[in-house]
Amino acid sequence: MKNESKVPSKIIELETSIKLLEYLKQRNTIDDGMYNFTINKLLNKIEVEKSKINDDYINNINNYKLLI
Repeated sequence: MKNESKVPSKIIELETSIKLLEYLKQRNTIDDGMYNFTINKLLNKIEVEKSKINDDYINNINNYKLLI
């Protein structure tokens, strides 16, 4: 149960990208087509990352480092 609170940095990065796109859409910087296309690609990437998660993935500290 303790490991469920860990979120890999790749998922955080993708979710942050979604928030940025939502902001840009609210500001009418991007159109609906581009927004929908990009959001769908990001959601698919999140699902792929979630499917990779197992005990080895959770215990590998490198999956939680943010790259700058």
